[in-house]
Amino acid sequence: MIDGRFELVAPLGSGGMGTVWRARDVALHREVALKEVRPPDPATAAAQPGLADQLRERAVREARALARLAHPHVVTIHHIVEPPEGADGHPWIVMELVRGGSLHDKLAAGPVPLADVLRTGLDVLSALRAAHAEGILHRDVKPANVLLRPDGSAVLTDFGIAALQESTGLTATGVLIGSPEYIAPERVRGEEGLAASDLWSLGMMLYVAAEGVHPLRRATSLATVVAVLDDPIPTPVRSGPLGSVLE
Repeated sequence: MIDGRFELVAPLGSGGMGTVWRARDVALHREVALKEVRPPDPATAAAQPGLADQLRERAVREARALARLAHPHVVTIHHIVEPPEGADGHPWIVMELVRGGSLHDKLAAGPVPLADVLRTGLDVLSALRAAHAEGILHRDVKPANVLLRPDGSAVLTDFGIAALQESTGLTATGVLIGSPEYIAPERVRGEEGLAASDLWSLGMMLYVAAEGVHPLRRATSLATVVAVLDDPIPTPVRSGPLGSVLE
């Protein structure tokens, strides 16, 4: 039981920022998603002093970023549970529970029908436009961060590495934040702060959804980054009228 109110039911998934749980809000009798911002393991913490504090600050930043948006295609934040100042523990972000799985899950079955790709693209584009209007960059647009409601509408989530333009940067110098195969080339070169970089990631995500393959994924993360910088992107062949948009 978290904060005397949220009963953990089962883990939904894990990533670099922690674990997301399905939970029950016993006060309002509804299911929610709880994002547990895990403290780093001892070895990582020793190698990177201050990492635990950085993760905590990112969690709070994510909650504030999402709460500012209040957009139908951005996951809704209900509450944040913070440990008292100076106390042990880590934050929990309480979010709406999106039941339909992710675009990543859907892609496991192969290319997505073009009509669905178009709908998802428009939904995520509207979410990004709303975020950019508030000075928020996502910086990790990828299939795993796009959830699909049962009615097929898309929800953009995991703003954990988002950069609020007026906030102090939290990324250590020289650390590349984001998933290599969806990072825009200018970000690899060290140029940050561009809304266009999120749109490049959106375009690559839609290419993968429509074509069923990632044109720049290589055997290692480093090789993928090199491909993002240097390799041409093959002309899409399954994307129909979306092809010119992707190019």
